[in-house]
Amino acid sequence: MKTYKWFFLIFVSSILISCNRTSEEELIGDWQSRVQFPYSPRAFAATFVIGNAGYVIGGTNGNKVLLNDVLAFNHEGGLQDIRGNSKGSWGLSLKPFPGPARQQAVGFSLNNYGYIGTGWSYDDEREDVLRRDFWRYNPADDSWEEIAPLPETAKGRRAAVAFALKVGDIEYGYVGCGYDGENYLLDFWRYDPVHDEWTQEESVGTKKAGAAAFVIDNRAYICNGESASAAGKSVEFLMFDPNAAPEKRWTNLRTMANSNPDEDYDDDYGGLARSFGVAYVAWTQEMGGQLRGHIAGGNTATNWEYNHVEDLWTQRTTFYNNNRSSVQREGMISFSFPTGRGYVGLGRSGVTYYDDMWEFVPSIDDYTYDDNY
Repeated sequence: MKTYKWFFLIFVSSILISCNRTSEEELIGDWQSRVQFPYSPRAFAATFVIGNAGYVIGGTNGNKVLLNDVLAFNHEGGLQDIRGNSKGSWGLSLKPFPGPARQQAVGFSLNNYGYIGTGWSYDDEREDVLRRDFWRYNPADDSWEEIAPLPETAKGRRAAVAFALKVGDIEYGYVGCGYDGENYLLDFWRYDPVHDEWTQEESVGTKKAGAAAFVIDNRAYICNGESASAAGKSVEFLMFDPNAAPEKRWTNLRTMANSNPDEDYDDDYGGLARSFGVAYVAWTQEMGGQLRGHIAGGNTATNWEYNHVEDLWTQRTTFYNNNRSSVQREGMISFSFPTGRGYVGLGRSGVTYYDDMWEFVPSIDDYTYDDNY
């Protein structure tokens, strides 16, 4: 009898393992390992992209340690992986960020300049300071200069969200939401680089911090974040069009939750809500080739892709490839390059900080359980 019992257990276990692998293998996309971050592992760094380079500024590696170093990741060149794809390279000679070191700041780029501002810092007594200052980076001579801060009415904040969009022929930076130490925020502000000034945009939606945003076709998509609501995680999804009439710039898209009992498109949306995750854009070959928005990280390891034509989310291969080290990470960084390639890395899980980088290739399903080649 014992023999039969053991045979039955082994048989059932084999079925369960097979089902789990089949379920994971049905998710499209492959995370491919890229060159390791060469400095201290960290989380909650600020980023922006200029051309083929993605810049990482500051962050924290724990124990109230704040960083002000600056590194640039070039997705071209460097060593190749076994598939012949570039693993990228890091530039190490950039000047440190001259402002107060910080975490949970935001970044964006305009006209080949990078901008970072806001964030969580400390004073001389190690007390919390929430910043509203902004700085501009010139990659041509590796220099920084301080620019106009957010207005006093905007308040210093951490965990805001930022992006850049064009209005006519002019690029503007947009910053909004976040946490001011007492309240979650909803206000949005537009930065004019020609006049070095901020103006307030109309706001919609709910107050939140730790949201994420990606840009497709000069429209920004803002999602997720934490809020003061009982649920804790925001499930609203908004699109911002800077060229629409002021009262029509914000559009409420489908809720990122299983909230429509009459439809089945959102039956699996239970894993979408998150905070302190990242968003990125990657090129897919489906439907003749499209840029698609993605979200990853936060309080979950799941990775989702957004089809902006149909307003639908589809789950893709878990970050990263369901490897044994695939854990929930918050405060990661992400880069979206003009070539349609998306990268995710760094971040923390509990007290563990990471220094790895990964590229997501969305249109293939030949993932392996360990891509550290």
